[in-house]
Amino acid sequence: METNLNISGFKCFKDDSFTLKEITLLTGSNGTGKSSLIQALLLVRLAIEKNLRHKSQMDYHNITEWNDNLIPLNNGYQLKLGTNFDIIREKETKENAIKIKLNDETFVFKFPSDEENSTSLEVDYLPKSTSNEIPFWRKNEFYYLHTERLGPRHSLEQNSTEFINCGYQGEYTAQVLAKYGEKAGFSSAMIQPKTSLLLLAVNKWLDTICPNVTVSAVPAGDMSYQIKLTGTSNKSPMLATNIGFGISYSLPIIVTGLVAKKGSLFIVENPEAHLHPKGQSNIGYFLGKVAEAGVKIIIETHSEHVVNGLRRAILESNSLKATDANIYFFNGFNSNQSTKVELIGIDKDGSLSKFPKDFFDQVNQDLSEIIKLRNKKLNG
Repeated sequence: METNLNISGFKCFKDDSFTLKEITLLTGSNGTGKSSLIQALLLVRLAIEKNLRHKSQMDYHNITEWNDNLIPLNNGYQLKLGTNFDIIREKETKENAIKIKLNDETFVFKFPSDEENSTSLEVDYLPKSTSNEIPFWRKNEFYYLHTERLGPRHSLEQNSTEFINCGYQGEYTAQVLAKYGEKAGFSSAMIQPKTSLLLLAVNKWLDTICPNVTVSAVPAGDMSYQIKLTGTSNKSPMLATNIGFGISYSLPIIVTGLVAKKGSLFIVENPEAHLHPKGQSNIGYFLGKVAEAGVKIIIETHSEHVVNGLRRAILESNSLKATDANIYFFNGFNSNQSTKVELIGIDKDGSLSKFPKDFFDQVNQDLSEIIKLRNKKLNG
C-alpha cells in the first residue's frame, strides 16, 4: 500500500511530497535532503511514542487522545538536530511551524511558547483517519538503523526492548542472536533452501553478503553478549574485533530484516558501508526479499550496486512488482534553497525510467575524462 508523505517548513523542504511504496530508495548528492526526509519520519515517530499510546495498548492506535508532550530534537533515534532555529524554515512558513503529513494524518511541530531557542518542539496532532488498519508509523514495531552503526566490539550490551530489534546502531544484535537464534517463526525472507531457525537464516544470508563467514553469539557476563565469527582462515570462533568492519555493519541489517514484522517499516541508512561491491549488490537483493515478505523498506544509499541488487530481487519475484518501488534522486537545490528531487521508476523489465546526469554515471564520466587526458598526452 502506498503512503503519501508531505513535508513543509523542515530544513530543505519548503513543501515537498513523496510517495512511499514497498521499497523507497533515496540517493543523490551529499547534503541535499536524503537524511532530512528520514529525520522527518523519525520526528513523527518520536511524537507518536511520547503522546499517543496507553500502556495497555500494543500499537499506537488510539488517535483521539493526545498528551501534548514536548518532542526532543537531540534524543531518540540518534537525532542530533540542534535547536528549532536549525530546522524550521521560519521565513517561508506562515505558521512558523513544521508540518509533516502521512496520508490523512498531520503533525504540526511549533516553537514552544515560553522558549525562543529551544531543543524541543511542541506538536499538534490532527487526526482524520477513520480506517481500522494501523499504518506503519503507528505500529509498535518500528525498525531503524543509523548510518553510523557499531563496528567490531569485544561485547555488546544487553537491554530490555519493547519488541525484538537490533537497536539504532546494531547495539542489540548479539542479544537478539543469543536469545532468539534457535527459535523459528521469523520472516519468510529466507534464502533457498529455506530454514525456519533465525540463526541458520542469518548465516545463510551472511554467506551471500560476506562469503565464508558464520556467526554466533554467546553471553559475556551478566549484562552483555559477544559476537563470535568463524571463517575460512580460523577453525575456532573468533571475536568480531579480529575480522573487518563489513560484517559488523551488515549483520544488524540481516538480523533486523529477518525479525521485522510484516506491515512494519524498516529504515536503513547506507547498507553498503564497508562492503565489497558484490556484497553491496547482495545486501540490496536481501532488502528486496525483505520487502517481498511484507516489510516496507526505506533505504538511503550512495551505491549503484544496492540499486541493482534491488532490481534483481524485483525481477525474480512473483509478488513484488516494479511498481512497488520508487527511487528519489536528490540533485542539488533550487533558487529558493529547497531541494531538487527527481522521481525515477523501475520498469517491468527492470530498467530505470530515466537516467539523469550524476545518477550513478560517475564511471562513464571518469572514463570519458581519462580518454581525453590520455589522447592529450599521446598527441603531445
